[in-house]
Amino acid sequence: MFQVASRPTAPHLASTPEPLMLSQSHYHHHHGQRQAPALQLPRRLARPRFEEASRDAIVAIEPDLADVPMEYIRKHLAGQANGMITALNLLNIPSSLPSARLPRMIDVPVRPSSNTPASDAFPTHILAISSSRAPSVPSTPTQMSYFQQIMGITAPDPSPTTAPLFAAHALVLATHCTLLPPLKPARPSVRGSTLPLPVIPLTVPSAETFHLLHAYLHTLRADQLLRSLLPSLATALPSQGAGSSSAPTYTAQFSQDRLVRLAQALAQSAAQQVGSGGALPGLMMHTRVVNGLWRNACALGVFDAELWGVMDIAWEVVLMALNQAVERERS
Repeated sequence: MFQVASRPTAPHLASTPEPLMLSQSHYHHHHGQRQAPALQLPRRLARPRFEEASRDAIVAIEPDLADVPMEYIRKHLAGQANGMITALNLLNIPSSLPSARLPRMIDVPVRPSSNTPASDAFPTHILAISSSRAPSVPSTPTQMSYFQQIMGITAPDPSPTTAPLFAAHALVLATHCTLLPPLKPARPSVRGSTLPLPVIPLTVPSAETFHLLHAYLHTLRADQLLRSLLPSLATALPSQGAGSSSAPTYTAQFSQDRLVRLAQALAQSAAQQVGSGGALPGLMMHTRVVNGLWRNACALGVFDAELWGVMDIAWEVVLMALNQAVERERS
């Protein structure tokens, strides 16, 4: 089993920041009025020491890439995202399996198609995900990934007894996840109506948010990731333009004024969906989702600039919205 721990288990691993602790004081009364809880949250998401992807791991998967620049490999893979999604749509992969009885291999049924993608568009492995700590929150709409929306599926709820399954491409993981142990090279091919895929158990800090990182790594769609983190603001968020070497990054278009406006909209949306606990619980759920994505990125050693930019934007917007909600509670 591959385990990506919350703390490094070997001296060469970059330190992974501690998980977010959401603490709040007990509600108390002062002059007959309820006081808002005191929230203690880090101002910014810490970043671990940068690690470059292993060239040996990439060459073990694709020997022809020995001298190809890493950035070109990543851009090429991003350009293959539509083909990967098409291939994945043809597979009937179970959403989860019992953790105690994971097979070494799964023969995945392949639906017939008149437009079958190239063989390299099909996944090479199945990741069986478990969490290194118990899930702190239930699955919520804020965790709905765009991969699920595209393919019309729902993410299985992680539990100690079942492992959610994610089809993955070894080359995608090798080029982005610098701290992931190398996967055994596999070149599965469709045999009749099935595709045999090896099953790799993988333990991460936050199983319940793994689908967000998994989807981003296979598509590099920063706009869709941000919409997944801030779903109530989806219509207010810009779309990602066609990629080119001269195009500005997606996250570069978010000025401070724009972040303030987004935070105001998020606070208003939370206030309109208040329950008995007010707007704060929903906003705090957002912090947990962003934090889960952040912990997984740190543990796997993902240093994609746009991924970190999206996490920073989402964190900034949620913190500002929380401040506004706290002030509203106090007024």
